[in-house]
Amino acid sequence: MALEKPSRRAHIRQYRESKSFRRSADLNSPSHPDDARRPEITLYSSAICPYCVAAKNFLKSKGQTWREVRIDLDPEARERMVALAKRTSVPQIFIGDTHVGGYDDMIALHRAGGLEPLLEGAA
Repeated sequence: MALEKPSRRAHIRQYRESKSFRRSADLNSPSHPDDARRPEITLYSSAICPYCVAAKNFLKSKGQTWREVRIDLDPEARERMVALAKRTSVPQIFIGDTHVGGYDDMIALHRAGGLEPLLEGAA
């Protein structure tokens, strides 16, 4: 007797019940009291953008989570980004209400020692 392959729905249900799904779904929920005071990171990006990928990889290496806004999928989001950043290129990175700039700006801020205080909530 051959084993039946589980249906796609069963596979999705099993994944949603797994720890990895819950862990990824809860990335932005504060798990530590210090996390509650950390400002939200907003990253405006597009699908084909190597600097966006580099920015996300850098933030991930710092243990950070972010809200990604894809301006190539949402024209209103692009307008909001231009109004806030006064720039049209991506990525545009905001930590709380502070506009950090693009990837190069974020790395320069990191090298100057100014990024970590922003990430910790000290403006």
